[in-house]
Amino acid sequence: MEIKKTVDEVVSDVKAVKGFWAKLFGTDSEPAASKPVAKKKEAYVAVDETQVMADLVTQLTKLFRLEEQLATHIREEEEKSKNVYDPDANLMEAALQRVLAQQQMAVLIVTVRETMVYQSPPEMGALYSKVFEMREIISQEQEQARLREEARQRYKQWQRREAKRNFQAKSTYLIGTFIFLLYLWFLLLLVNRWGKT
Repeated sequence: MEIKKTVDEVVSDVKAVKGFWAKLFGTDSEPAASKPVAKKKEAYVAVDETQVMADLVTQLTKLFRLEEQLATHIREEEEKSKNVYDPDANLMEAALQRVLAQQQMAVLIVTVRETMVYQSPPEMGALYSKVFEMREIISQEQEQARLREEARQRYKQWQRREAKRNFQAKSTYLIGTFIFLLYLWFLLLLVNRWGKT
C-alpha cells in the first residue's frame, strides 16, 4: 500500500507539473484534435521570466524528490526481500506491487524527459541534457563521498577491534604477571619455611 501511495503522489505531481507548464506556455502534452476556433484578441500579460523559471525549478525539484523517493522505496523493498525472511509474505502481491511501481517509475521518467525536452521554454536551452549531465557529475561525487564514508567507518571499526584486542592482551599479560608473582611469593614463602625447619 505504501508503494501505491508513493506512486499516486508522483503521478499527481507529474500532472501538476504538466498542468503548470500547459498554463504557462499554452501547450498540452497530448495534441488535441484540430477544431476551428474564432480568434480573440489576447491582452498582453507581463510575465516575470525569473519567477517563471523559479516556479519551474521548484516544480521539477519536487518531482525529482518524489522520483527519488519512489526509487528508494523500490530499492528498500528489493533489499528487504533479499535479506529478511517473512513467512507470511504474499509473494504474488509483493511482485505485483513491485512491477507496478517499476512501471510507474518508467512512465514518470518518460514524462519528465518529454516535458523537459519539448515543453521547457527555449530560454532554458537543452534543460534535460544539462540536468542529466550535472546529475552524472553529482552522482560520481556522491559515490566518492560514500566510498570515503565507508572507508572511515571501516577504519573506526578496525580501531575498535584493535583497542579491544589490545585491552584483552594487556589484561592477559596483567593476569599472567599476577599469577607468576603469586607463584613466586608462595615459592619464597615455602622456601623460607623449609629453611627455618
